Amino acid sequence: MRRAKILATLGPASASSAVIEKMLDAGLNAIRINMSHGTQQEHEATIAAARAAARGKGLPLSVLVDLSGPKIRTRSLENGQPVLLAAGSMFTITTRDIVGNSREVATNFDQLPNSVEPGTRILLDDGAIELEVVSRSETDVETRVVIGGYLAERKGLNLPNTPLPIPSLTAKDHDDLIWAIGQNVDFIALSFVRTAADCREVKAEIKRLNKRPLGRALLVAKIEKAEAIDNLLEIIEATDGLMVARGDLGVETSVELVPVYQKRIIELAVAHDRFVITATQMLQSMIENPFPTRAEASDVANAVWDGTDAVMLSAETATGKHPVEAVKTMAKIIETAETIKGDQSRKAVKLAQLPSRRTSQALCKSAVFAAEEMQTEKVAVFTESGLMARRLSSFRSGLQTFALTTSEDVRHQLSLVWGVQPFFHPELTTGPSTEEIGELTLHDLSLNEAGTTEDLLKVGEMTLLDAGVVTRGETILMMAGRLSGMGLSSSVIVWTIGEDVPRR
Repeated sequence: MRRAKILATLGPASASSAVIEKMLDAGLNAIRINMSHGTQQEHEATIAAARAAARGKGLPLSVLVDLSGPKIRTRSLENGQPVLLAAGSMFTITTRDIVGNSREVATNFDQLPNSVEPGTRILLDDGAIELEVVSRSETDVETRVVIGGYLAERKGLNLPNTPLPIPSLTAKDHDDLIWAIGQNVDFIALSFVRTAADCREVKAEIKRLNKRPLGRALLVAKIEKAEAIDNLLEIIEATDGLMVARGDLGVETSVELVPVYQKRIIELAVAHDRFVITATQMLQSMIENPFPTRAEASDVANAVWDGTDAVMLSAETATGKHPVEAVKTMAKIIETAETIKGDQSRKAVKLAQLPSRRTSQALCKSAVFAAEEMQTEKVAVFTESGLMARRLSSFRSGLQTFALTTSEDVRHQLSLVWGVQPFFHPELTTGPSTEEIGELTLHDLSLNEAGTTEDLLKVGEMTLLDAGVVTRGETILMMAGRLSGMGLSSSVIVWTIGEDVPRR
């Protein structure tokens, strides 16, 4: 079983049902909807097509909506044609409403003159062009071109290491967030994150809008700003997961620091029980070519060895010529990388952490040790919110984790989490029972008076047998959280499939 998951951006090249079905066959686990392009109506149709394709194949599929964030851009140019900015020449960026040329261009960022000072670096078009501020006025920023090139219309403008008075969640983002929650998506990715406060604001809004009976859409903080690196630990505490947004991160910091930051972000995310996605230009050459470069294959493999939950495809699948081949290629690279069991090198770090006094951590550690003692690589986890499965995943122990849930929402959400294979099982109960984990309450399972521990375990056994992931006579582990009055409460059980339920 492949542990690391594949997240692919859907767009013009991949929005049809036929292409999505082929991508699912190739190994797709989750889709990304990029709100920087297209309309809500177009994205709604794409999500419906993807879910229908997954449903037809009996597969879980996570849906991640990536909010645009505040995009600082240049505006229009004469005749819509690119202009040459020669190194050493003077160039003005203005908030006045003008049509640009080789001497000046307008920007949509009205606060630019107040945000810079002489010596400030300004990067255009993902860093392809570099400017240095010489002077500023109420409306204009006069710059000298340090690295020249052709500037096209509406290109991105970055101010590395310059704090900006812009909220992470724009009015458009808020409208898109309301729409996304209405679509019952699984993950919300927040752009332009700088501090934990950015995450807390959006997380509170997700909770307010939430319609799910159990769980909610999980927040993904995109790490793409130098300020986010400075505040990384606080951001991790305030979010559910992270995305290593390497494109903007390389522009906002420096290219040589990106692999250093990638390893640090993934390591800290896993250590703090947060899922993490590695993104941007992973198989960039496959936008045009049917095969990746050797360097790209190494890049994907290194992200897998770093411990990422998922690797992401952007333009490769959204607008590229070979979306299906890109997914297929990524799956092969992941599978090959995982044959050397890079996860084993991280296991000791997680198990050596100081005691947390959390029931979930105790159960997860017990499962890892029990699996090693019993020489099994399979563990089934009864979970309704998905939290216990995510906690076990964060140990990166190499165990095949089968999440058993009565929630289809949770089944889909867990399909993006490392090493977790989620399955739906019939509901046995109606009564409330909870497990307290930190500040959260995990509704792991509840049984009415007619139900028994044996019934629950047998349902789990039959679910796994029907899925073909276990065989009779095979020894596995079964886990559950704290279940009021039940023999299965807070348990890790060693069980041989097809034999009597162990007595406790």
